[in-house]
Amino acid sequence: MNSNTKTKSLVTIIIFLLITNIAMLIFFLVLAKPADKRFRNHDMNGMYKSLQNEVGFSQEQLNQYKLLREEQMKNVRPLFNQVRESKRTFYALITSGQVPDSVVAADADSIAQKQKNLDTQMFLYFKNVRKICTPDQTAKFDSVMQKVIGRMVGRPGESRKKPG
Repeated sequence: MNSNTKTKSLVTIIIFLLITNIAMLIFFLVLAKPADKRFRNHDMNGMYKSLQNEVGFSQEQLNQYKLLREEQMKNVRPLFNQVRESKRTFYALITSGQVPDSVVAADADSIAQKQKNLDTQMFLYFKNVRKICTPDQTAKFDSVMQKVIGRMVGRPGESRKKPG
Protein backbone atom coordinates (compact mmCIF):
# COMPACT_ATOMS: atom_id res chain seq x y z
CA MET A 1 0.00 0.00 0.00
CA ASN A 2 1.43 3.35 -0.93
CA SER A 3 1.32 6.49 1.17
CA ASN A 4 -1.52 8.06 -0.82
CA THR A 5 -3.77 4.98 -0.36
CA LYS A 6 -3.04 4.85 3.39
CA THR A 7 -3.94 8.52 3.72
CA LYS A 8 -7.24 8.05 1.86
CA SER A 9 -8.09 5.04 4.03
CA LEU A 10 -7.38 6.96 7.23
CA VAL A 11 -9.39 9.98 6.06
CA THR A 12 -12.31 7.67 5.17
CA ILE A 13 -12.20 6.02 8.58
CA ILE A 14 -12.02 9.38 10.37
CA ILE A 15 -14.97 10.74 8.37
CA PHE A 16 -16.97 7.57 9.16
CA LEU A 17 -16.22 7.89 12.88
CA LEU A 18 -17.07 11.58 12.86
CA ILE A 19 -20.44 10.93 11.19
CA THR A 20 -21.16 8.10 13.62
CA ASN A 21 -20.36 10.33 16.63
CA ILE A 22 -22.54 13.14 15.31
CA ALA A 23 -25.41 10.69 14.75
CA MET A 24 -25.07 9.39 18.31
CA LEU A 25 -25.04 12.92 19.72
CA ILE A 26 -28.17 13.81 17.78
CA PHE A 27 -29.87 10.64 18.98
CA PHE A 28 -29.00 11.07 22.67
CA LEU A 29 -29.47 14.83 22.88
CA VAL A 30 -32.40 15.41 20.56
CA LEU A 31 -34.34 12.24 19.86
CA ALA A 32 -34.03 10.24 23.08
CA LYS A 33 -36.79 10.86 25.60
CA PRO A 34 -35.83 11.55 29.21
CA ALA A 35 -36.09 8.57 31.52
CA ASP A 36 -39.46 8.09 33.11
CA LYS A 37 -39.03 9.27 36.69
CA ARG A 38 -41.62 6.80 37.94
CA PHE A 39 -39.05 4.05 37.59
CA ARG A 40 -36.32 5.95 39.43
CA ASN A 41 -38.49 7.16 42.29
CA HIS A 42 -40.73 4.30 43.27
CA ASP A 43 -44.28 4.95 44.31
CA MET A 44 -44.12 5.85 48.00
CA ASN A 45 -47.58 4.34 48.52
CA GLY A 46 -46.83 1.19 46.54
CA MET A 47 -46.30 -1.04 49.56
CA TYR A 48 -49.36 0.44 51.28
CA LYS A 49 -51.50 -0.28 48.22
CA SER A 50 -50.07 -3.79 47.89
CA LEU A 51 -50.78 -4.54 51.54
CA GLN A 52 -54.28 -3.22 51.13
CA ASN A 53 -55.16 -4.76 47.75
CA GLU A 54 -53.03 -7.88 47.42
CA VAL A 55 -52.57 -8.98 51.03
CA GLY A 56 -55.95 -7.75 52.28
CA PHE A 57 -54.87 -5.64 55.24
CA SER A 58 -57.71 -4.17 57.29
CA GLN A 59 -57.75 -0.49 58.16
CA GLU A 60 -56.36 -1.31 61.61
CA GLN A 61 -53.48 -3.26 60.04
CA LEU A 62 -52.83 -0.40 57.60
CA ASN A 63 -52.67 2.02 60.54
CA GLN A 64 -50.14 -0.24 62.27
CA TYR A 65 -48.16 -0.40 59.02
CA LYS A 66 -48.17 3.41 58.74
CA LEU A 67 -46.73 3.73 62.25
CA LEU A 68 -44.05 1.12 61.49
CA ARG A 69 -43.19 2.88 58.23
CA GLU A 70 -42.88 6.29 59.88
CA GLU A 71 -40.56 4.84 62.51
CA GLN A 72 -38.62 2.98 59.84
CA MET A 73 -38.12 6.11 57.76
CA LYS A 74 -36.72 7.92 60.81
CA ASN A 75 -34.31 5.03 61.38
CA VAL A 76 -33.13 4.36 57.83
CA ARG A 77 -32.91 7.85 56.35
CA PRO A 78 -29.67 8.56 58.26
CA LEU A 79 -28.34 5.12 57.29
CA PHE A 80 -28.99 5.78 53.60
CA ASN A 81 -27.29 9.16 53.96
CA GLN A 82 -24.27 7.55 55.66
CA VAL A 83 -23.89 4.96 52.90
CA ARG A 84 -24.26 7.62 50.20
CA GLU A 85 -21.72 9.95 51.82
CA SER A 86 -19.26 7.13 52.47
CA LYS A 87 -19.44 6.13 48.81
CA ARG A 88 -18.89 9.72 47.68
CA THR A 89 -15.83 9.96 49.89
CA PHE A 90 -14.58 6.57 48.72
CA TYR A 91 -14.88 7.35 45.03
CA ALA A 92 -13.39 10.80 45.55
CA LEU A 93 -10.16 8.95 46.34
CA ILE A 94 -9.82 8.35 42.60
CA THR A 95 -8.82 11.98 42.14
CA SER A 96 -6.31 11.87 45.01
CA GLY A 97 -3.43 10.48 43.02
CA GLN A 98 -1.84 7.52 44.71
CA VAL A 99 -3.92 6.12 47.54
CA PRO A 100 -2.58 3.27 49.65
CA ASP A 101 -4.42 -0.02 49.25
CA SER A 102 -4.98 -0.06 53.00
CA VAL A 103 -6.99 3.20 52.78
CA VAL A 104 -9.07 1.84 49.91
CA ALA A 105 -9.72 -1.39 51.84
CA ALA A 106 -10.61 0.47 55.04
CA ASP A 107 -13.04 2.78 53.26
CA ALA A 108 -14.62 -0.14 51.39
CA ASP A 109 -15.01 -2.01 54.69
CA SER A 110 -16.62 1.06 56.21
CA ILE A 111 -19.15 1.19 53.37
CA ALA A 112 -19.81 -2.53 53.77
CA GLN A 113 -20.48 -2.12 57.50
CA LYS A 114 -22.88 0.76 56.89
CA GLN A 115 -24.66 -1.21 54.16
CA LYS A 116 -24.89 -4.18 56.53
CA ASN A 117 -26.52 -1.97 59.18
CA LEU A 118 -28.99 -0.65 56.61
CA ASP A 119 -29.86 -4.13 55.31
CA THR A 120 -30.29 -5.47 58.83
CA GLN A 121 -32.63 -2.59 59.66
CA MET A 122 -34.65 -3.27 56.48
CA PHE A 123 -34.82 -6.99 57.28
CA LEU A 124 -36.16 -6.31 60.79
CA TYR A 125 -38.66 -3.82 59.40
CA PHE A 126 -40.08 -6.30 56.89
CA LYS A 127 -40.16 -8.96 59.59
CA ASN A 128 -42.19 -6.58 61.80
CA VAL A 129 -44.58 -5.79 58.95
CA ARG A 130 -45.05 -9.54 58.46
CA LYS A 131 -46.02 -9.85 62.15
CA ILE A 132 -49.03 -7.63 61.43
CA CYS A 133 -50.40 -10.29 59.03
CA THR A 134 -53.02 -12.77 60.06
CA PRO A 135 -52.13 -16.43 59.42
CA ASP A 136 -54.25 -16.33 56.24
CA GLN A 137 -52.37 -13.27 54.94
CA THR A 138 -48.79 -14.45 55.42
CA ALA A 139 -48.59 -16.40 52.12
CA LYS A 140 -49.91 -13.36 50.22
CA PHE A 141 -47.48 -11.10 52.07
CA ASP A 142 -44.58 -13.42 51.27
CA SER A 143 -45.53 -13.28 47.59
CA VAL A 144 -45.66 -9.47 47.63
CA MET A 145 -42.32 -9.38 49.44
CA GLN A 146 -40.67 -11.46 46.73
CA LYS A 147 -41.64 -8.76 44.22
CA VAL A 148 -40.43 -6.00 46.55
CA ILE A 149 -37.13 -7.77 47.17
CA GLY A 150 -36.72 -8.34 43.44
CA ARG A 151 -37.04 -4.59 42.86
CA MET A 152 -34.69 -3.81 45.75
CA VAL A 153 -31.84 -6.08 44.71
CA GLY A 154 -32.47 -6.33 40.98
CA ARG A 155 -32.30 -9.42 38.88
CA PRO A 156 -29.05 -10.58 37.35
CA GLY A 157 -28.83 -10.13 33.60
CA GLU A 158 -32.02 -8.11 33.34
CA SER A 159 -32.38 -4.42 32.85
CA ARG A 160 -35.21 -2.59 34.51
CA LYS A 161 -38.32 -3.21 32.51
CA LYS A 162 -41.30 -0.94 32.37
CA PRO A 163 -44.46 -2.58 33.69
CA GLY A 164 -46.75 -3.67 30.89
